[in-house]
Amino acid sequence: MGLTLRQLEVVRAVARHGAVTLAAADLGVSQPAVSMMLRECAASAGFPLFVRRRGRLQPTPELRVLVDDIERVFAGLDRINRLVEDTRDISIGSVAIAATPTLADNLLPRAIAAFRHRRPRIHIAVQTMDNIAAVEAVTQGGVDFGLVLTPIADPDAKLVPLCRGELICVVHPDNPLAGRTMVEPQDLAAYPLISFSRNLPLGSLVEESFRTAGVPRRIALEVNQSSVAFALVRAGAGVAVVDPFLVTDDRDHSVVRLPLRPSVSIEAQALVPREGSLSRPALRLLATLRRSAAAMMGGSTPAAGNRHGS
Repeated sequence: MGLTLRQLEVVRAVARHGAVTLAAADLGVSQPAVSMMLRECAASAGFPLFVRRRGRLQPTPELRVLVDDIERVFAGLDRINRLVEDTRDISIGSVAIAATPTLADNLLPRAIAAFRHRRPRIHIAVQTMDNIAAVEAVTQGGVDFGLVLTPIADPDAKLVPLCRGELICVVHPDNPLAGRTMVEPQDLAAYPLISFSRNLPLGSLVEESFRTAGVPRRIALEVNQSSVAFALVRAGAGVAVVDPFLVTDDRDHSVVRLPLRPSVSIEAQALVPREGSLSRPALRLLATLRRSAAAMMGGSTPAAGNRHGS
């Protein structure tokens, strides 16, 4: 016999709070009602769901296997409810976005500001995460759409091009390379390289650039965010090859930016669910985002279409 949605809600609340009393308060029901529901859940499941350790109820190994799936069920339910509300009134609603930190810091703010100026009653939630997690959030229905950097493995979703740029090298102003007009991978071999794992889009592109130039990529300091690479360069810890999206504004980043040759392109793209359709607020925010991205990169928006990496 399967568990009902209400029973799953009780199990989720107890797993989150570790106590029947707190779960009951969260659900707005009595403590005896939650205790009775837990007994019914365990009977329906056919195995114990919780054990008491150090005064708290903790999921059993059997339940821990299911916890992530239970959370995804309710994330999907929340999204359905948002879509219902958005369909009812275009002037209100919500949009949830998963974005890599670089794009959340630099591509999103001006687009959201412009969008909110016209539609101030629409709630926007931004979750920053790496590319892999952003793809998972979209494909599992946890967000309306994601913002990712290419290349990425073929996702079970559609890619909408936003803008394209070329990788750049950033060095400290005191670095001997700072006076150059451009650099090549072999120019960087003499300095500690701040770089990314090849499992990340940036790392994959940088690896390819070095391989093409016949230069081993020896990483001295491994990072997973461009902002951390910038901070290390500013501190004089080494040199880095990064995406250009972090330096598209007029801020003084206290580093010297140099073109990398031969040039290597990288794209920022929106990732949308392959099945189903976006809510009207999400579609309008995505349209605003595309216009803002084109303006930010001087009109270098890739041709529209669904692509799987570059």
